[in-house]
Amino acid sequence: MSLLSDIDLENTHYGNKDDKDNVPLLRSQDNSGTAGYGSLPRSPSSVIKGFFLNSFLLSVAQLPPMYTALILFTSKGVDAFSDIFVGSLSDKTVSRWGRRRVWILFGALPLSILYCALWYVPNTEETWAKVLYYQVVVIFLSIAYTCVAIPYSAMNAEISDDYDERTSLAGMRMISLMLGGVISSFAHSLLIKSFKKDVGGQEVIEYQKGYLLSGGIWGFIMMIPLAITFFGTRNIRQQTTKSESHVPFFKGLVVMLSNRAFVTVTLLYFFCQIAVQFVQNNLLLYCTYVGDAEDEFPYILGTLQVSVAVFIVIWGKISTKIGKKTVYYIGGAFLMAAFISLYFIPKGSKYALWGVAAFGGIGVAVAFLIPMSMLPDVVELDELKTGERREGIFYSLFLFFQKMGLSVGLAGSNLILNFSGYEAPEEISKDGLSTEIIDNNYESDSVILALRLLVSAVPAVIVLFSFVAIFFYPITKESHNETRELLKRKREGASVIVE
Repeated sequence: MSLLSDIDLENTHYGNKDDKDNVPLLRSQDNSGTAGYGSLPRSPSSVIKGFFLNSFLLSVAQLPPMYTALILFTSKGVDAFSDIFVGSLSDKTVSRWGRRRVWILFGALPLSILYCALWYVPNTEETWAKVLYYQVVVIFLSIAYTCVAIPYSAMNAEISDDYDERTSLAGMRMISLMLGGVISSFAHSLLIKSFKKDVGGQEVIEYQKGYLLSGGIWGFIMMIPLAITFFGTRNIRQQTTKSESHVPFFKGLVVMLSNRAFVTVTLLYFFCQIAVQFVQNNLLLYCTYVGDAEDEFPYILGTLQVSVAVFIVIWGKISTKIGKKTVYYIGGAFLMAAFISLYFIPKGSKYALWGVAAFGGIGVAVAFLIPMSMLPDVVELDELKTGERREGIFYSLFLFFQKMGLSVGLAGSNLILNFSGYEAPEEISKDGLSTEIIDNNYESDSVILALRLLVSAVPAVIVLFSFVAIFFYPITKESHNETRELLKRKREGASVIVE
């Protein structure tokens, strides 16, 4: 009995057919290792931005939380729509470098330049000018990142069609991302403290200069792995067709959104990323004002990322034995436990955060690994139903819903901070003779409570919703093997009609 819930195999027909439109997919397994390096440049852009950008805009650029929320909300919204556009274009791209690699080639330099520009503080006291600057830079940076990340992610489904191998490949990419994150975030934490000055007899860090230095260094470095990915990944021949596509774009979207496997894995990723993003967005502020561990933050963050990298390998191995859904249930429980524990950590207990970081990596690893390893299976199910390989548009839609959710989540997070009374630290002059740094957030009970809730109760509840999503995910290892068998017959020239 078939396990493919979206396909009626009793109405699937086979027959010999001389169909020149169908050419077997040829994949090079040698590509998988080199392709993994492409996650390294995503580390500065995603990990450093995720953990430091909110704090940078609030404390260094000194924008009010309302404006920071607006910047993050609109940039994520534009980013989400650009994902669909780039994903669709990458599916149709024809070039001497392949349909995905050409995007990586021409997107690397703009990504690098805009990333550096993100960490510059305009020399103006006008809030509106700063808001305009960061809004423009963040939007264009998001588009540049999309032009690299979407085609790169779509390569996952082209490199391998093996159910377990895709989990390994997703794991390899996540490990690359995490290890790159460990190095870049730790180095970033040190670089931003490179410049110091004396204020009223007290040594004060000049964060503006430090952030710009780090931005320039990592902006240059992130181009290197992209070059390795481009030159080290061989072209992957794809199914060739007489026409660009015989499934209209909007009809194709309807087919995708009627695909239960795609909807459930998208919701799963949606909830996972929002939950993790709430913590990521506020963790530095939490460590500063609740844990009194600002100086220890690089080591706490490094502990978390190393733990995630280790458990990605462990969960990848376990998933081949007990299945991806079971692994997610177990890892999700660990993730919720880690979130909830952050609420109860006493104020000033900086060393307890190290233990939570190590423990939290167990669950965060699953939140990254499982959804990304499931999506390529969904792409092939769609190919069987439509006859099209549309990895780009699938991955772009996948990220579209995630980013739309994140835009609301990030804006909501900063609005909560705004209503709680968060104020950026200020350098105050006294009679022109001396200055001091004023930061009232340490004594604000409402700010402390808001930060506790944003890294504990809120993400824990969101993880509960992800359990509902994965419960309805229909693809198993056995059903995926059936899909592969049907596709194999179809590519060999058989007529496969799915009703």
